[in-house]
Amino acid sequence: MASAAPSPRRRDPHRRERIIEAAVEVIGETGPASLTHRAAAARAGVPLGSTTYYFADLDELFDAAVRAVAERNVARLREWARSLPERADLCAELAAFLVLLTTRYRASSVLAYELYGIALRRPALRAASTAWDDMLSEVFALRVDATTAKALTVMFDGLLHHALVSPRALGRADFEAPLRRLLG
Repeated sequence: MASAAPSPRRRDPHRRERIIEAAVEVIGETGPASLTHRAAAARAGVPLGSTTYYFADLDELFDAAVRAVAERNVARLREWARSLPERADLCAELAAFLVLLTTRYRASSVLAYELYGIALRRPALRAASTAWDDMLSEVFALRVDATTAKALTVMFDGLLHHALVSPRALGRADFEAPLRRLLG
């Protein structure tokens, strides 16, 4: 009697990315405190062992989620920057972009700040969070000098955070005035 051939291992080349996306979704829906290996595995439809295979601990999974969200948001910023005419009024355009981030992309912006803030209590995530700032500065440096780009990054982060937690909707004028002060 011949033994049955072992079943071939199923290849799942996108499993790691699915787990990261599942982690992002869990955090986006119920907050960072709800992310566990079990929650990410359930959302991704993979065995629990898969999450611990790719991510030894929760900090590694958070790190991957922070980087994924940051890259997505910076890609949006890069697309916006590329679309600007050469002589665009940077203050007006940035103010309009901030309005867009607080309205159309509000959920994504809130998620980014939730992930960004995790680094306050989890030092292992600080490199991923500061990478977001570095990417922002890199995009801004396409329009202004490096020192101004860093200052603009800090202001942009502050303005966006302020708008997301404000009890009232902020408009272009709320953003444009401080941007003009910084950029002259």
